[in-house]
Amino acid sequence: MSDYEFVNVLERASVQDYLELFRKAYCANDKLTAAYVEWLYEANPHGTAVGVDAFQDGVLAAHYVTIPRLYNVGGEKLNGLLSVNTATHPEHQRRGLFTRLAEETYSRAEAAGYRFVVGVANANSIHGFRTKLGFDTLGQIRLAMWRQPPQYPGRPTLDMDADWLRWRLSNPSRAYFLTPGGVGQSVVNTTQSRACFSLGRVADSDLAASGLTLPRKELRGPVCLTPVFPTTGKAAGKGPFLPQRLSPSPWHVILRDLGDRNDALRDLCFTGLAMDTF
Repeated sequence: MSDYEFVNVLERASVQDYLELFRKAYCANDKLTAAYVEWLYEANPHGTAVGVDAFQDGVLAAHYVTIPRLYNVGGEKLNGLLSVNTATHPEHQRRGLFTRLAEETYSRAEAAGYRFVVGVANANSIHGFRTKLGFDTLGQIRLAMWRQPPQYPGRPTLDMDADWLRWRLSNPSRAYFLTPGGVGQSVVNTTQSRACFSLGRVADSDLAASGLTLPRKELRGPVCLTPVFPTTGKAAGKGPFLPQRLSPSPWHVILRDLGDRNDALRDLCFTGLAMDTF
């Protein structure tokens, strides 16, 4: 049996290969369809997926992937990555492949000019990201029980122009609708597991330029849940958060610099639109 060969994602494996690996590595997940993976990996206007596959004797053994993200940081646009999917075939687990693939991905990404990797880690993965891959933990995303996502002037924010919105709101695994968000703005919302989530504010001018036509609704009844990070400070808004015991597995915001440390990134803000959960 030979050692593993590391190959860039989408270079040798196809989307169907990834779907087959996901089926073997995970329980059933309706979100991971061919349309969703093609949208996530190949259609992103910030760039195609960056990651590495492990092959052994011609068989896809493991997969790790990030997707490019352009952030506005202190008046500069920085190319970063969002960590999204990892999967290891059951016959190849407990061999350290996740760590090896991630380090190889980050090495190749840094050489290609990417400046950082950000992610949202759950309770199962946070330990590995911190202790094996050297990520910093910035805090936790909480679910606020109000309908107007906060704004964070001056903080590093995701660059959500018309092209990005056209792609982001065409996610084939979700349906979105709009509610009023203030002068010249709308709030993007979605429903999931019978709950409503307010994901973030977008400029009406960018929505118009995107060419998307999303339904507009008036929210009535129970309050929507709004993913918020950071959760402290005036910009985070006022009002109660959903108790942790009623929340999903903790959403830890994690960050790793590629190359020189950038302290400004420690002030990163996150909304639901920046998460691949929605």
